[in-house]
Order: sequence, then C-alpha cells, then structure tokens
Amino acid sequence: MNRISPLLLAIFLISCGSSDRKTSKQDTVSKETFEPKGGKLYTVPAELVEISGISFVSDSVLVAVQDEEGILFFYDLNKEAITRQYEFWKGKDYEDLAVVGNDLWIVNSSGALYELKNFNNGPSKPNVFKTVLKEENNIEGLALDKKNNRLLLAVKDLSMDGDEKEKDIYAFDLKTKTLNIQPVFSIRLSEIETFFKGDEIEEVSKKILKAVGNQNLNKVFRTSALAFHPKTGELYVLSSLNNIVAVLDQKGSITKVLELDGKEFIQPEGLAFTQDGRLFVSNEGQGKQANIIELKYED
Repeated sequence: MNRISPLLLAIFLISCGSSDRKTSKQDTVSKETFEPKGGKLYTVPAELVEISGISFVSDSVLVAVQDEEGILFFYDLNKEAITRQYEFWKGKDYEDLAVVGNDLWIVNSSGALYELKNFNNGPSKPNVFKTVLKEENNIEGLALDKKNNRLLLAVKDLSMDGDEKEKDIYAFDLKTKTLNIQPVFSIRLSEIETFFKGDEIEEVSKKILKAVGNQNLNKVFRTSALAFHPKTGELYVLSSLNNIVAVLDQKGSITKVLELDGKEFIQPEGLAFTQDGRLFVSNEGQGKQANIIELKYED
C-alpha cells in the first residue's frame, strides 16, 4: 500500500481475499494499486470553510459552492485564489454542482435543481426544478453523465425505497427535465463491507472495521460527491465518512475501493476531474482551514 508523501496524503486501494480461497465476486475485483506521483494542497479562504461541491470550468479554474449561502465562487488554481463570486439564489443547503456546456446545475439537500444558463456571464435568474426527492434523502452528490445526457443525484442518507442497506443514485434527464424514480446505480453497503474483511486486511483499515463491527452499515458509507473519470468512464463516489471512494464500472459494479489518508482530509465533500484526468477533492474546514487537494496517480 503506497502513500502520497509530500503532504502526508495517501490514496489506497484496499483489496481483500487470498489466492487459496474459492473464487468470489470479491476475488475478481482489480487489485491494481494507484501509483501516486505526489499531491498538492490548495488552501481556500474563510468564505469557503463549508465548501460542499466543486466542478471545473477549465483545467485551471473551478467553480465551488458552500452549503450556507447561494453563492458561486470561482477559484483559480494557478493564482490559488478566488477570482470572482456572485450570488445565484437565496437560502442554503446547496450541496454540489455540475458544469454542463455553458450552463451550471446546482443541487440542494432536498433534491431541487437550479439551472443557470451561461453562468460564466454572471448572475441570472435560475430555472428551478423540483423533484420527488426529499430532505430525508439528503442529496449531496451531483455529476454530469455526458454519455447519457443526464445528471446523477446521489443520496447521503435514505434511498427513496427506504432500503437502509444501499445508497442509491438517480438520474435526471436533461432533455425531458424529469427524474427517474428508479435508481440507475446502487451501492450495496454489504459490498463495501467485504472490502474490509479477510486475513490480508491492512492495519490502516481497522477504523473501517470498527464501524462495521457496530452493525450499522449506514455509518460506513455516506455519499458526499461523485464524478466520472473522463478517460475510463468509471464513476468515482466519495464518502465523507471514513474518507473512502468507491469506484464503479459502467455497469455499476464496484471495482475498487480507495482510502484517503492524512490529516488534510478533514471532511471530504467535493470531487472533480479535469478533462485530462487530474483528480481533486475539496474538504470542509470543520473549525480548521478548508482546502482543495489534487491527487496525482497512474490511471
């Protein structure tokens, strides 16, 4: 298991199972380790202490939202500073956002979507789309599924069918502007659990086992963000709890589980890729200085 040492950051592939056991779904999971090349940390100002979502406008500028105010913040990675900001709506609990061409979509925790046309030109009145999702579902993840012309919305707490053993991801069709109430992906929490069992488990994952031992799988994985890898098409799903990322293939099967290890990962809430595959994670401050971390690795 390798670490990203420059900032004491690490991204881990946790895989279990020994070669002398019978073949199972767990044993077929790729055991390829991401080889880290180094990491970079960007500190962000106090306005973004509760940064809750990021998306790239270009490979050097990202747009961020924090969950206490309806304000967009444009952060330049080269200048390591907010270069502009503007209010798009009142209220709070804005959790994630996704750039779709010239437009920007933002989701709040109750599943309402806000469409800002030509958002780079400055403030304009958003188109608001209510969905059947509710506050109890606690939507925290939003991502563009460009291939299927839809947005994906991920629950942090309860799926619409009330099944506490999974975290569902729903699709909002960008053409019809409607939400499919049947999940397009489901993360079975028992599958996450299997990655942290077995006689080859690493010491670093014991904190995960402690949560599993409480028999409360809802406390093992709580979705806070998601994003598609621009090259592989895999869906990366971030959990703010236990600092892990589930990587799903195009069929929705978990192929990897990654762990983010280091004191800089205060509370991972945002996840985004640049077009060339650079991965960034944003962290709420939780009484400390919030940050954005770039993780470099081999695909």
